[in-house]
Amino acid sequence: MASGMDLRKRGARREARIRSHGPQGPDDPLLAIDAGHPGEVRINADQMMAISHLYETSPSIRACRAILFGQMLGSGVCVKRGGNNVKLTDAFAKYLEDRWIPFARDVIDNFLKYGFAVVSIENDDPPPFAGLREQRKRQRAAEPPPVQDGKAARARSVAYPQSAASIVGKGVRNVAVDARDSAANMVPIVPDPNVYMLAFIRRDDSNYKRQYRIYSTSSRNVFREDHAAEVFFRDEPDAAGNFRSPLATVFQSASFISALEELALQAEVVRARQLLVTQPATKQATNANLDPNNLFFDTESRALQSAATADEDAQQANNLSLSVRLCQMLNRIQTTDASGRPMDPAVRNPAVPPELPPRMFSVPDKQTVVPGVRPPEARSDLVDLARMVNDHVCASMGVPASVVFEGAFF
Repeated sequence: MASGMDLRKRGARREARIRSHGPQGPDDPLLAIDAGHPGEVRINADQMMAISHLYETSPSIRACRAILFGQMLGSGVCVKRGGNNVKLTDAFAKYLEDRWIPFARDVIDNFLKYGFAVVSIENDDPPPFAGLREQRKRQRAAEPPPVQDGKAARARSVAYPQSAASIVGKGVRNVAVDARDSAANMVPIVPDPNVYMLAFIRRDDSNYKRQYRIYSTSSRNVFREDHAAEVFFRDEPDAAGNFRSPLATVFQSASFISALEELALQAEVVRARQLLVTQPATKQATNANLDPNNLFFDTESRALQSAATADEDAQQANNLSLSVRLCQMLNRIQTTDASGRPMDPAVRNPAVPPELPPRMFSVPDKQTVVPGVRPPEARSDLVDLARMVNDHVCASMGVPASVVFEGAFF
C-alpha cells in the first residue's frame, strides 16, 4: 500500500515538452525511442494509479460517490425508442440490472477519476453455476434407467409418454443452446487501468487534432494496439498527458491530508513507545592538581594512557553488547514460546504485567537519560484542514458539502 508521501510523488503532474515538427518528422532524434510512435504522448500512468488509490481510500470521496450513484442510478436504467420509454419484460429488465448497471457504475467511476472511460465489447459471462448444471445433466444422462416391473413401466409410459433418452437428450440440447446464446451475447465492459495504456498523437496537416490509441499491456498482447476498444471523454488530458478530471483537481489537497494523517500516526507510535535520549554524564568536580590528565606530560606516558583508555572503551563496548543480548533474550523468553512463535496471551506467565511486548535497552556506560524530552505531536489544526479538503472534494464532484458531511464532527 502506498504511503501518503509516495502517493504525492506518484501523482505529481509532469511538465509538457515543446517539440517542433518539420516536414521530415520530429526534430528530436530520441523522440522515437521515448514513445512508441514519433510524436506520441502517453497518459501519465503513475498519476492514474495514484488517483485510483486515493479514490478507493478517501472517505469523503466515497461519500460523494455514493450520493452521485444514488441520484443517477437509483431508479435503474431505461430503454428509449423515438424519445419514449420502452416497456421492458421482467427478464430483460433483470438482464439490464445485472449487466448494464455495473457498466454504468464503472463509466461514472472512470469519468470522476480520469475524465475518460475506455470501453471494450466482450462476450457475456455464463449464468452462475452453468457448468455445474450441465455436469449434473450429463451425469444423469449417463446413468442407466432403473429396472422396473411391467406394471410400473406401463404406468410410467402413460404418465410420461416420452422416453428417458429423449428427455435427457432434450435437456442436454437445451443446455448447449443456452451456452451458445450466452456466448453470442456481447456486453460492454470498462477494463482495469493496469491492463491498458492510452496515448495520443497529432494528425492532419496542422497537427491540431488528436488521435487516441489504446494499447493492451497484458502478457499475451505485449503493447499491441487494440483497434476494437474505444475511449469516451468527459475531460480530455492536457498536452503533457496529465488528467483534468474532477478528482485530479483536488489530488494535491487530498493527498496532503493523507500525508498529514500518516505523520500523525507515526507521532502516536512514538508517543506510545517513547525513545530514550542519552547524553554523556557530567564529570564530578575534583581538584585540578590531582586530575590524572595533568600528571602526565611526556609522549610515552600519554601513549600508555591512550592505550589504557582504548582498552577501557573496548571493555565497555563488550559489556554493553552483552547487556543488549541479555535484554533480547529476556524479551524473546517473555513473548515467544519454545518454537519461536508469538506466545498466546492466555498461557502467558501471569507475572508479566504488560500486554505489549517489552522492549528493554541498556544505557551505555557514562551516559545518562535526558529528562523532559518532548515527544512529537500531531498538528492541532488537522481537523480544520480535513474539513477544508472535504469542501474542496465536494465542490469538484458537484455534491453539496452539507449533504455529505452533516454531523457534529464536520
